[in-house]
Amino acid sequence: MDDVGYGRTDRVAERVKREISDVFQRQINDPRLKDCVVSRVRMSGDMQVAWVLLSVWPEDIRPDVTKALEKASGFLRREVGRRMSLRHSPELRFEFDDGVTTLMGIDRLLEHADMGPAEDAKESEEDAKESEEEE
Repeated sequence: MDDVGYGRTDRVAERVKREISDVFQRQINDPRLKDCVVSRVRMSGDMQVAWVLLSVWPEDIRPDVTKALEKASGFLRREVGRRMSLRHSPELRFEFDDGVTTLMGIDRLLEHADMGPAEDAKESEEDAKESEEEE
């Protein structure tokens, strides 16, 4: 019996993610794909299509990665089908995950953000400790 909210398509998606990640690490010889990280896989309801979200850094290599994925997609599909013993290997559609880019942008914003009163409070605490030591 399936858990509510975690059905067969979710389990297959997780397995596809693991298998593609393993193929990237162990079997793909194309250097353009070595730094790809499979961040998530979504399956269609009939499990005929798998949308594979990839994190690629730096972003400027995305066009090269796209070309390499076009070249390797047949091999990846056959390998996933073989490893999982599925009746039909899902069509793999690759998309780039912008989560890493978003996090980097947030990180840059936080680095340059004015933290306001928190810094003033820290300075006040240091001043108070110094005056206690002087007494």
